[in-house]
Amino acid sequence: MNMKKYMTPVLTAASLLAAVNASAQIELVEGLSVTGFIDMSILSTDTDAGTDTSIGWDQWEIDFLFDPGTGTTAQVDVNDLGDGAEVEQAFISQDLGSGFSAKAGLFLSALGYEGAEPIYLWQYSTSATIIGYPGYSNGAAVMYGTDMYSVLVSVLDGSYSSDGDADDMSVEAQLKVFPAEGVVLQAGYASEKFDSVLADGDTLAASSYDQGIVNFWAEYATGGWTMAAEYNILMEMGSTERDGDGYLVMVNYAFTDKIALTLRTSGVSLDDGFDNTEFTISPSYTISDNLFALLEFRSDDFDDDTLDGEKYAAELIYSF
Repeated sequence: MNMKKYMTPVLTAASLLAAVNASAQIELVEGLSVTGFIDMSILSTDTDAGTDTSIGWDQWEIDFLFDPGTGTTAQVDVNDLGDGAEVEQAFISQDLGSGFSAKAGLFLSALGYEGAEPIYLWQYSTSATIIGYPGYSNGAAVMYGTDMYSVLVSVLDGSYSSDGDADDMSVEAQLKVFPAEGVVLQAGYASEKFDSVLADGDTLAASSYDQGIVNFWAEYATGGWTMAAEYNILMEMGSTERDGDGYLVMVNYAFTDKIALTLRTSGVSLDDGFDNTEFTISPSYTISDNLFALLEFRSDDFDDDTLDGEKYAAELIYSF
């Protein structure tokens, strides 16, 4: 079984109460379990500027899951990307019954097809269109789910900034539909208002912009195949001059329960002239229930030819 496919469940409103696959948890004591991973890689980047190669561990993470069986749960994720350990997520969830649930605290946006962690990716790198994804924010979310669809609405301190400022709150919304076995359709929206100060000689001109995304994706899984497509409408990505769009098309095929291959292409184009199209091929091998390995070749084609290049990666992930 492809480990990354196995650890990327379809999330209904109820399962959104936990961000990890319960089958991977280690119970410490009754009501308290942990899960996590260690990610390490070799990456070589070849551009006109030369070749750069790095090797080492990329990230480790431990997630603490509290569930006393009362309908109220909590989760705290601690990770280290090389700059010291920090709390990535910390939130409380409540099962409200009749398909409703809610959570509050610091948590990841529900928008976007590709996951925020390496265990939730089909390949080593993230897509070109991921620049529009919201991130971790403080706030509250209400969810409702059935076997056919789920709805999520969040009120946050900032979909893109997580600035702790409650003056200009962000609103996110997501609808997921499960029309047939193996089919998932998703539509979502997020936006955040930013105030910026631009230097112009000896004068300062104040301006503001509303950075946001309208996110659509679809996934179909059958047999050893998983196919996905994503389209993003990007709004004012960092300034009023940076509207645009992005896309992703991905196919993963599991030849056996251990060997799989991912093909992906994605792109992004903004009004200020920024443009990138990438193609990725990534074979993978599940060594054991806990150990996963992959290779990746990626080619990027930017509007600025000096940024064009190829990347070669080998990755090893131990999960628990």
